[in-house]
Amino acid sequence: MGGFTALTGMAACAAAGHLAARYLIARDRRLAVWEEALLRMEGELRRGGAELPALLRRSAGESLPALAALADRLSADPAAAPEKLLAALPGEPLLQREEEAALRQCLTALFTPDLDRQRRALSMALEQWALFRGKAREAKDKNARLYRSLGWLSGAALMILLC
Repeated sequence: MGGFTALTGMAACAAAGHLAARYLIARDRRLAVWEEALLRMEGELRRGGAELPALLRRSAGESLPALAALADRLSADPAAAPEKLLAALPGEPLLQREEEAALRQCLTALFTPDLDRQRRALSMALEQWALFRGKAREAKDKNARLYRSLGWLSGAALMILLC
């Protein structure tokens, strides 16, 4: 019985370390997807802009269904308040509060008819996003391997203690 418990504890610790590392990797990838969408939006605006629903839909691609849903809601109800439309967006579980706030601020600015304001909002969002991505990449590079190693080491220590 003690060997099975020890082996189960070791596997649980290793899995926890692996899951923590996977979270950091997935978070970095998700930030990259949003950054690509913001860059596509900026490119569209540089070429002269487009209707907001089309801009959002093209920027969403297949990776951001929430952005495509926002475009659909805006197409269905063009007179809706931006706050109402943005409030209906599902949260992004891999984004932190400040990242979601920056994203919502940028998307809110896109609802204005002023093309220069839209461009400034996207430029500012991209600057912020570069900082967010840098922090996430640094955390991933620094901690992902550490979490995996700690998971295995704590599992091995637990096994030694229980056997």
